[in-house]
Amino acid sequence: MSLFPLHSGHPMVIHFPLVALVAAVALDALGAWSGSSRWRLTATFLWWIGLLGAVAAIATGLIAFDRVEHSEMAHLQMILHRNLAFAAVAILSSTAIWRWRRPLSRGAALLGVLGAAGLLGVGYLGGELVFRHAVGVSTEMIEQLMMERGGHSHGGEHMEGMPTAGDSAASPMPPGHHPAQHDGRPDSAYSP
Repeated sequence: MSLFPLHSGHPMVIHFPLVALVAAVALDALGAWSGSSRWRLTATFLWWIGLLGAVAAIATGLIAFDRVEHSEMAHLQMILHRNLAFAAVAILSSTAIWRWRRPLSRGAALLGVLGAAGLLGVGYLGGELVFRHAVGVSTEMIEQLMMERGGHSHGGEHMEGMPTAGDSAASPMPPGHHPAQHDGRPDSAYSP
């Protein structure tokens, strides 16, 4: 395992565009409804940071998509996370063009709010992938943590989001393996 695996770039860059774009949308909405252009310069700066950061977030996310171990359940959520990210960034890019052509447009501000809501949904799904599905955490590390925590149970109950030995939907898939490649045999998730 390398000191800096390629998939680790995604969590390093996602926070900047998320915060910058949501703040840019908020400032534009404030300016549009107040009729004041005093927020515009700061919002423009945040739009540039946010959209450039979004390119980095998408690029590193696409790299991570095929490189991280994940379950079949998590794979479906990864697809939703990716597709919602594309949609939110497309909406926000359209908003940025609209606000540039028509400063203080309330329509652009409303479209921006829709894009920012989508972006917050992307962030929520990303958090679920990490904290509920342990995407990016190797099977060996999960097994080691489970041993440290005393197996699959915590306080006598099954730990939420943790696969059980008989849970075929939660079988780990090595990087680059997708459910469409699963041929139905129990060992196929592990075969190259």
